[in-house]
Amino acid sequence: MQQGWERRHPQLMLDNATLVEMLAPVFPGKAIATAEALSGGLANTNYKVTLAGRNEPVVVRIYTREPEACQKELDIYHLVHERVRMAEVLYADVEGRIGGRPYMVTGWVDGVKLDALLENGSGIETRSVGNAVGETLAAIASFHFPQAGFFGPELRIAVPFDGVRASWQGYVEGMLSETLVQERLGKELALRLQRLIRKHAALLDSAEGRVSLVHGDYKAQNLLLRRTGEAWEMAAALDWEFATAETILYDLAILLRYRATLSPEFEAGVVEGFCGNGGYLPMEWSNITRLLDLVNLLTFLNMPERGGAMVDDVTRLVRATVADFVTA
Repeated sequence: MQQGWERRHPQLMLDNATLVEMLAPVFPGKAIATAEALSGGLANTNYKVTLAGRNEPVVVRIYTREPEACQKELDIYHLVHERVRMAEVLYADVEGRIGGRPYMVTGWVDGVKLDALLENGSGIETRSVGNAVGETLAAIASFHFPQAGFFGPELRIAVPFDGVRASWQGYVEGMLSETLVQERLGKELALRLQRLIRKHAALLDSAEGRVSLVHGDYKAQNLLLRRTGEAWEMAAALDWEFATAETILYDLAILLRYRATLSPEFEAGVVEGFCGNGGYLPMEWSNITRLLDLVNLLTFLNMPERGGAMVDDVTRLVRATVADFVTA
């Protein structure tokens, strides 16, 4: 699950004096006991900070990839936090007045990341984990928008999309024409993928008409869970910077990207938790998600700053997508 992938942006190294200054608006006069750069993300910089005299750590999140994402994540927090578990926002400097970059201070959330659980879970426990993840996905999908597109200020649609099929097909075929993508896939695989896209694009028609909030990076590394009695529940869905308004099946596609290595009980639990809490899946949802995730996979392959493990991993996933349509 993205093991060995390279960061897109270097991690910022901040000293304690800078962190104290950034935390001063919400914790004035507090000294830092410990500060640790978190290694989970591949774009932005996150620090776990413990303050003198305060037991609960906080997270300082600095937006290095897209400065505007700070305001978007703040807007999404205000919209959804009463229905979707996420880290509490304690302060946000969307203008980057301190340090020159927008940043956010959030509460620390205790939990186990989904990727760690999937490596160790089995049987009914894995199904319970899937249930929690699917239930949260249904909660995200319960926020509707009048049209699909990229968000602008106050979560208004700034860049509208065409229908699911039209926007998807235009994008993936455009990516397939990129020289770097062609080189990384190789001629044979690129041609097979192009034939698959044109043959099965009509499947996406059944995903039309249901525009909702989409997390945009609903992967195992961004989902924290915790045990409550015999079951698991979501502790927080992290990192909302890629959020858009479109079909929630994009999130399901990301979640199940590594389906070949996942327990069938996990996938069954996800479907159960999602559909049991108001989510809707069209009949061909499994193949539809395979198609939708090509948007992400081909985007990765068109990033010149990344290579090695990422290229190998994504190429394998694309090859599996082409093969799955023979047997699915």
